[in-house]
Amino acid sequence: MNKDRMKQLADLQEKLSYSFRNPELLSTALTHRSYVNENPRSGGEDNERLEFLGDAVLGLCVSDLLMKKHADFDEGTLSKIRSALVNEKPLAELASQLGLGHCLLLGHGEDHSGGRAKESLLANALEAVIAAIYLDSSFSKTKTLMKRLMEPLMKDEAIAAQALDYKTALQEICQKKHKAAPVYTLLAESGPDHEKIFEMEVVIGENIRQIGRGKSKKEAQKQAAQKAWESLHRENGA
Repeated sequence: MNKDRMKQLADLQEKLSYSFRNPELLSTALTHRSYVNENPRSGGEDNERLEFLGDAVLGLCVSDLLMKKHADFDEGTLSKIRSALVNEKPLAELASQLGLGHCLLLGHGEDHSGGRAKESLLANALEAVIAAIYLDSSFSKTKTLMKRLMEPLMKDEAIAAQALDYKTALQEICQKKHKAAPVYTLLAESGPDHEKIFEMEVVIGENIRQIGRGKSKKEAQKQAAQKAWESLHRENGA
């Protein structure tokens, strides 16, 4: 490993707040298949095996964190949140924040086609790095590090709304920021029995009031909750 590569990996370890006992593991985690194919004499290994392991380690870390953070959520809800958190887009954004794209070893074709910014490559590289940390240390240390990295994502209300229905997401925000539960009221229903339209209002505190309409009370509540959630989200400058 040349000095430039060592410096590159040292800078990344500083961002991760983790020092590898075996830096070669980290280098492998950042080596794409295209680089190995173009440099067969390098004797290096690509990151696909580490990516496979990292996916499982990440899933377990996030599951553990969610179980402790949301003790009242059922299995289905926890699964939805986990899926949103370990999705390609948020993982790629986290990888970009860490500068993984600059650290990737890529083949010339992959590099010239913008591989360092591809969400799939970045997300895969992050999973491989997680596996490298796990193999270099322990699950306990990996979980601690992942908690620090993933907590901002776990607080992201946009991810919450993606993972949950808007009623649940709105409930979460109200509990945290307004210390009051949203109150739903049926305002009106119209139309014949087979084509009824319901109008529901949701009220939060004294200032937030939104109305939703739908073919069922539940659908009308969801629309009202979505409007209220979006209103709160705009207020918070998201």
